[in-house]
Amino acid sequence: MRAFLQRCEVRLSTMHRVATALLSGAGILVLLPAVERDAVLEVLRSLLAGPVSWSRGLLAVAVSLSIALALVVLWLVIIELTRFYFHANHVVHADGEVFTPRFTLTGLRFPTDEFDDATNAAYVDVHQAERTVRLLVPGNERARARIDRQLDAYPGLVDGDANPDRARAQALFELAAAHRRTLVEEVAKVEYGIVRHMLRLQVIVLRYVKALLVIVVTSLAAFAAAAAVNGQPTISAADERWIAGTMALWAPVVLLVVSSPVRWLETLLRTEGAQHTAVSRDHELTQLEEVTARIASVAWVVSVAAMILLLVHHPISRQGGIAVFAALAVSSGLFIVLLLRFLAVRRDRRRPARAPA
Repeated sequence: MRAFLQRCEVRLSTMHRVATALLSGAGILVLLPAVERDAVLEVLRSLLAGPVSWSRGLLAVAVSLSIALALVVLWLVIIELTRFYFHANHVVHADGEVFTPRFTLTGLRFPTDEFDDATNAAYVDVHQAERTVRLLVPGNERARARIDRQLDAYPGLVDGDANPDRARAQALFELAAAHRRTLVEEVAKVEYGIVRHMLRLQVIVLRYVKALLVIVVTSLAAFAAAAAVNGQPTISAADERWIAGTMALWAPVVLLVVSSPVRWLETLLRTEGAQHTAVSRDHELTQLEEVTARIASVAWVVSVAAMILLLVHHPISRQGGIAVFAALAVSSGLFIVLLLRFLAVRRDRRRPARAPA
């Protein structure tokens, strides 16, 4: 059991290193500031300079939605990382129960079945000795007041009948979910903990991959739109059409890339012999696609509306007209196909799952 617990500690440490690498968010945090600071601001400044027409207003909305999507997917990654690192702590006491947050790794205490009765009694005496309690509850009133403010948020944790400092220390042990257990109980606890870590970590990794793909595509779209502006204080109708075409193509492409990781997983399962896969039915693994579909759909409608307004109200050359209609055709075809697929997956998710025969 001791050897198994050591292996589990190593496994948990590896999982936390993976989560720490994602927490740094190197790929996302390098790309996102560059897009927001330079390309997007330059495009928005040119669109909003001077009198704002309907086409410019719609394009400003589309560009803003693209950046909003990049921020939303990053937000969803951070939410999952927070849920990975924290967990609910259920404390039952004489007067009732209380739920507190705690770090996902619990505190550790020496197993109860490692000592004989005499040594166990000596351990309890040392554990409750004043010099030991001082390691957690300092003797000055300022430190005690700080601890009391923290514990006041969770009524019932402090035992009013015990020595005040010992009661504070015991309450802090409860906040850290540090309890004495047998070795068997420790094994069972760590097994459940590893499962919880694995399930949360696979969601985080998949969501991070999707967020990185979304931000890469959004960065490329922002750079392409900024190429039309190219430092000009004002832009022409041709430049607006370029931006509209860029955003109209960005919407279906971002839908394609954000759903790609799930398709890769389904392909992996099929290569292993699976006849049916349910990855797309798992809401935890596909939540980011739903958010992306909503934002990208609005951005696509707004971009196409701006392009139509530009075609109606501004003259265009024959070559420019061919380019605009080609962009509209490609964007519309790809967007409709991907949207229909997304809606089909969503309907399938709402139907009860059937076990294969």
